[in-house]
Amino acid sequence: MKLFVWSIIQKALPLGENLQQRGLLSGARCKRCNEVETAIHTFFRCPFAQEVWKRVPLNCVVHLATLESFTDVVVALKRTFCLPPTGITGTILPWICWVIWIARNQLVFENKPTSPAEAATKGLRLAREWSSAQSSIEVIKTPKPRGTHSRRRMQLTVEDPLLMTCRSDAAWDVRTKRAGLAWILTDSKGSCITQETVTQDKINSPLIAEALALRSALLSAGNLGFPKLRCFSDNETLIRAINGDMHVKEIFGIVMDIKQLSSAFIVISFSHFFRSQNVETDGLAKQSLSSSLYLDPFVG
Repeated sequence: MKLFVWSIIQKALPLGENLQQRGLLSGARCKRCNEVETAIHTFFRCPFAQEVWKRVPLNCVVHLATLESFTDVVVALKRTFCLPPTGITGTILPWICWVIWIARNQLVFENKPTSPAEAATKGLRLAREWSSAQSSIEVIKTPKPRGTHSRRRMQLTVEDPLLMTCRSDAAWDVRTKRAGLAWILTDSKGSCITQETVTQDKINSPLIAEALALRSALLSAGNLGFPKLRCFSDNETLIRAINGDMHVKEIFGIVMDIKQLSSAFIVISFSHFFRSQNVETDGLAKQSLSSSLYLDPFVG
């Protein structure tokens, strides 16, 4: 969360004002109220943000909308805390700002509204899970190897409840130019959160299909409220293009979409793994494509 707050302070988030200053956007208005989309407006002055903050049980009143900069807000909230029995230790600021940011992205990219009550509840839940995780660090003692006199090794392990893993894949039919896209999202324990498939027509290559599958997976992941995401694909070209190791004209636009969607997460990574590690997602993609070809009367 420190990185997210740092991004706000450094004007690194793709807010309307920041994009306009970089010459990337002609308009810089808040989609909810049509005011200039600055950080202080988005997170504190917008009527939606104010309603979210009203639902946060702080120990004292802080007039956030009257402050002039995000840094001023950080200072003002430094000594505040959430009243019991929320179970939250530490500042609530990054968590509420995070859910406001998620709600903003869902509205901008998917036209999906979020109520202030939903956002506040999600922010409090994330903060509580984080606080709980910090107190559940387990110290594991490893036995000292025989014949050595080294000190006992100590390893800290903790399951991160804020981390989600994404595996995506695609199956492509060269004759019909149709693709089956699939993705599986799992939590830090490996339990499946959701698995989804979709078919798309007029896809000119398997690489484009793979890129579209990952983009669809990010759209789905962004709705679940996890701030950390690990993405895996068995297409090495796609991963290298996303990570900036190579330029692929064929998927340039989709890669830009993926990078834009990535801004919804505090921490995100894109990694390549072997096809043998992606059997389940591969099967879903092939099944989706096969079913669509079988059911389509125009495909002979």
